[in-house]
Amino acid sequence: MQEDDLSIPSTPESITTVWLTTMLRRAGVLDRAAVVGITVTPVAGGNGFVGQTARLQVAYDAPESSAPATVFVKLSSADPAVRQQLRRVGIYETEAGFYRDVALQPAFPIRVPRPYLSRYDEGTSASVLLLEDLNAVEFGDNLTGCSATDAQIAVRQLGLLHAHYWGAPLLNSLSWLRALTDEAQARAAIYQAMLPRFEQRCAEFLTPGLREVARRFALVFSEYSQQCSTGPQTLTHGDFRADNLAFAHAGEGRGVTVFDWQVVRRSRGPRDLAYFLSSSLSVEQRRTLEEPLLGLYHETVKANGVEGYSTKDLRRDVQAGLGAPLTTWVIAGGMLDFSSERGTDLLKRVSERLGAALDDHQFMSYLDELA
Repeated sequence: MQEDDLSIPSTPESITTVWLTTMLRRAGVLDRAAVVGITVTPVAGGNGFVGQTARLQVAYDAPESSAPATVFVKLSSADPAVRQQLRRVGIYETEAGFYRDVALQPAFPIRVPRPYLSRYDEGTSASVLLLEDLNAVEFGDNLTGCSATDAQIAVRQLGLLHAHYWGAPLLNSLSWLRALTDEAQARAAIYQAMLPRFEQRCAEFLTPGLREVARRFALVFSEYSQQCSTGPQTLTHGDFRADNLAFAHAGEGRGVTVFDWQVVRRSRGPRDLAYFLSSSLSVEQRRTLEEPLLGLYHETVKANGVEGYSTKDLRRDVQAGLGAPLTTWVIAGGMLDFSSERGTDLLKRVSERLGAALDDHQFMSYLDELA
């Protein structure tokens, strides 16, 4: 096989039977069988706008019990200019690194799709992931939000993840794993550039309070990044919301698989918790469930080895953590295409939920103190 046959495909349709056979054999799921046919079905991913995703239905020349009937493929953008722009925030490098270096660790505490291949090209910023295709699951939906039961399951998984990596030396040994300070300047520039477009696109449903907070946040972005990069650090998902969760019944309980690990960071864990609470629950739900969920998270991290972290610490970190969804939705709202009916509904719903959470947690007062 020529080296070119092993290069990163430019599109899902360009994946060959020879290439896929080689990669699945390297992953240990193929032995004697070979791929003889591939049917490509494009899939619009959660945010789905920074790369190419598809489901591959695979035909083999012989039966093999471990051979997957379908594979999920995730590729970087086919546009070199887009890849270079996203290189600044490490989207592709980060997810490839996560699946290569972290997800396959035997002690990794939560369920993620099994990776068959994880590759990133430093020279071109191109990447490819071949992942287990999740089936017989209920995918979460940010629009409808999570039930109380599913919210409890999700928050407990967050606690397990954060406790496992709380202060872990491994976090400083992974070259692709960034702290917020590593990218503060780049993200601040993107945030400031996207803020006017976000305000324009969301003008119909943007509350004065949310607009004011978003503008104020731009002025202290560097200070915010610095603060969140001090204190207890752990592995954070960075985009922990219903759209990136898949629920299923397994054995005697209901479990969850967490996917889309493009913005994993080394940071304070409750940033993920604040992101989930403000994005995946209606305003009424959050106000009803927030205290029990905060308690569940705190109990989980304590029960799994975290010491010296008080409920006061948690509340402070959740308040500060609201900067995470604020950053994401301002940048996404300004940069990405939300013109579909669902996209418009999602921006409206998120703006409503986030605005209420920022008010409830007095985020503006936090920004004043930070300044």
